[in-house]
Amino acid sequence: MAQTGLGLMSRRLVLASASAPLRSSILSNALNVREFCSASSESESVKFDIPVPFETHLCDPPEQSAVATKQEMLEYHRVMYGMRRMEISCDQEYKAKHIRGFCHLYDGQEAVAVGTQAALTNDDDWITTYRCHGAALVRGSTYQEIFEEQFGYKGGVVGGKGGSMHMYNKKTNFYGGAAIVGAQVPVGTGLAFFHKYKRQGEEKTPVSLAFYGDGSANQVSTGTSIMSSAWTGSEYAAFK
Repeated sequence: MAQTGLGLMSRRLVLASASAPLRSSILSNALNVREFCSASSESESVKFDIPVPFETHLCDPPEQSAVATKQEMLEYHRVMYGMRRMEISCDQEYKAKHIRGFCHLYDGQEAVAVGTQAALTNDDDWITTYRCHGAALVRGSTYQEIFEEQFGYKGGVVGGKGGSMHMYNKKTNFYGGAAIVGAQVPVGTGLAFFHKYKRQGEEKTPVSLAFYGDGSANQVSTGTSIMSSAWTGSEYAAFK
């Protein structure tokens, strides 16, 4: 009962401190969640409003709402839950010294990988940091392959030769796992320019995504790579 009371109190504090538009959006989404939970069909769609406006530079912002079915949302939850359990097990195996070398966990970032993949196809390019277990999973690697890679077994993602930080899947255009801080950003720029260079006429090109962290933000190569992609007009996005 005490936990329930504290939960209600915290939600009331959030609503009280929020601006009027944000408060309205929070309440609207709460009703949408209730509608989603009571949906009789898994294919029934529910609209969710995004309360925080997008700020963009030299491009149009995305829609301020998203539509998903019950089946889609349950699948997102299933993948995120499995990803969290995988990382907890990796942590235990690392502490037991069954995983040697480095072990960079992805727990806490599950929604980033799952949400990003929901907006992409496997024709799009994805390159990320050495914290890549979650991205490898949504890009087609199995739990078995990810564990075997960290154990150094030949059944791993790259035959047990890369370990925690170097997981790739060329079939789904997942380019890893870059162990050098910031190294993935210029590679992502190159992937984007490759598609632009190979494009013929007005055909659509795949999008190239690069993810980087705080340590990469101050690297010269990060800023110059992002600027060069803007100069060349490549379909490129770098996410911090």
